[in-house]
Amino acid sequence: MDTNIINSDIKIGVIGLGYVGWPLYSLLSKKFITFGLDIDENRIKELKNSEQQYGDCIASLTNTYKDLSGCNVFIVCVPTGVNEDKTPNLNPLQRVCKSLGEILAHGSTVVFESTVFPGATEEFCVPLLENSSNLKVNEDFYVGYSPERINVGDDRHSLDNISKIISASNEKTLELIYELYSSIITAPIIKASSIKVAEATKMYENVQRDVLIALANEYSEFCRAEGININEVTECASSKWNFSKVNPGLVGGHCIGIDTYYLLNRANQKSASLSLIQCARTINETTTEKVADKIREIAKGLGSKTILLLGATYKADTADCRNSKALEIFRNLKGDLTVDCYDPLIDVRKVTEEYHLQVLTKSKELLDRYDLVVRLVNHANFNSMNIAYSKFVDLMELL
Repeated sequence: MDTNIINSDIKIGVIGLGYVGWPLYSLLSKKFITFGLDIDENRIKELKNSEQQYGDCIASLTNTYKDLSGCNVFIVCVPTGVNEDKTPNLNPLQRVCKSLGEILAHGSTVVFESTVFPGATEEFCVPLLENSSNLKVNEDFYVGYSPERINVGDDRHSLDNISKIISASNEKTLELIYELYSSIITAPIIKASSIKVAEATKMYENVQRDVLIALANEYSEFCRAEGININEVTECASSKWNFSKVNPGLVGGHCIGIDTYYLLNRANQKSASLSLIQCARTINETTTEKVADKIREIAKGLGSKTILLLGATYKADTADCRNSKALEIFRNLKGDLTVDCYDPLIDVRKVTEEYHLQVLTKSKELLDRYDLVVRLVNHANFNSMNIAYSKFVDLMELL
């Protein structure tokens, strides 16, 4: 394929139209003939029903792989979660590779953006593509890896202005991928020397954040024992130029609280010790239960009969509830307390289907009075709420 892709007869298929794939599809469709695929029919209907918002680019959306058969570049953006035992759940990638292999043509390029452990692209995805297509990598088709860096709910850091890591199975494909992303991204494009380096880079980004939050959570416990405020300590410490300002918090979402397990699983396979990372993961996971226990203690001390939790998403000012620790706290408390959870931003369908919980989304659903109100997520619109209560507690007081 001609590496001068701006003038090439290029057709792109973006697979997975969630938080990562949809922004990518939207940008690419302005430059190239682009098709978007998501196996979730409801997601396709949702996007197609938003014609006024998204315009003509929704015309090429599908949930059928055959509709992508004319494409010569595929970008895979499907989610990578974990199983109940915290081992990597690669089933979505497995399904994509099998289906994609059935329509893969000679000269095609497949770029993976899904977060995986180092080695996954070449050891797991490539063999599946080869088996399904009867083609050979670097002879009949080519692969690349470019980890996503989408920050959900962040209006300042968008896809087009975030630096992009790229890698590929050979140099020619690396140049093609460079030209492709350069056409839609104004930030620097960084070429990794290998696919495994790019995969490990994404892991390191997330693991570093996990470790720093664990440190903040643990140090917060120490400050409480000393009778001092962790927030003031953090503010004072951050006056030093090389201090990383990280506050205590709940670690949920689709990246930090999930991807670290991919690395830990891979390290175990390689007989490599990551004791610090494992310890950090344990601290952050147990923080959720500690918060729930502290809410119980406060409720018991006040004799509270009705409790309202504010916020159900995994972070502020977003509807994303994936791996939400606020929802875990809600479920934990429901067993022995009368508790409601209110979040006007949450995707009710996802909460009901995935968590089997009922979250209030309209202010008129709230009772006139709660004995205890606990803000777990700092949505901006909570600041203007006028709820009668006997006691208000913010998450930071519980960490």
